[in-house]
Amino acid sequence: MDLALDHIVHFVHRAPAEATEQFRAKGYHVVAGGRHAMWGTWNSLSYFGLTYVEFLAVERQALAKESENPLIRQLVADQKRGEGLGQIALRTRQMDEWANRLRQTGLKVTGPVAGSRMREDGSTIRWRMLFLDDPDSALQPPFLIEWEESDEERVKDLTSRGVIAPHANGAKSIQSVCYAVSDLEEAVGRWQLWFGWESSEVFTDEQLGAKCRQLEILGSSITLCQPVGSGQASNALQARGERPFAVKVCTESKEAQDVVLGGMYTLLPC
Repeated sequence: MDLALDHIVHFVHRAPAEATEQFRAKGYHVVAGGRHAMWGTWNSLSYFGLTYVEFLAVERQALAKESENPLIRQLVADQKRGEGLGQIALRTRQMDEWANRLRQTGLKVTGPVAGSRMREDGSTIRWRMLFLDDPDSALQPPFLIEWEESDEERVKDLTSRGVIAPHANGAKSIQSVCYAVSDLEEAVGRWQLWFGWESSEVFTDEQLGAKCRQLEILGSSITLCQPVGSGQASNALQARGERPFAVKVCTESKEAQDVVLGGMYTLLPC
């Protein structure tokens, strides 16, 4: 059963329009998303094909605090940690099969949970989510998402709306999402248990100041990084815990690295 990186959730504690402007200033194409009326949140979006970065913020604090959606609960709880990458979603067309498989691995499974968002033009998009919790580990698994429309329908619709469009900085696709972890081998073992992915050999990422192993998924990868001394991975682990902290983006132009709203985005020629 295939899984693909669907999106990266970047928690922000300001209006999404402000997050949009800061990301646009770095050369990325960003559009307004909309409101999640049932959760008290709103967002803006930056697409790289069908994979995207979601800047997610609380709009109505009281409503968000009452939400039973695990992602919204994490967003509210993370307000004390400051802004930064919070979670990723994996796309599937086999949600129910994955729910059964993941239960068999010992994970606590919540859902599928129905989701929807009203666009600025008044139209509504719908999806289902599956939230996971590993009672035997402090690590936080990603959640799964299944869209009502097919990939082909979504590409056509999003392109026609100008949501999927070229980035001024030449960005093409998400190459990898990097997680800060305290124990690399333990983290790799848990991810392999959850999803059955193969892992690369250990390598050193000097830029992040970490020893890492990479897990390949459809069209992208997850890179688990244990800090080695001081550096970006160490800073992220201390500030925000074991969660995503950096995104590597394939580009046709020059290499660059930017910290935007607590998240690190690196453009790499590929």
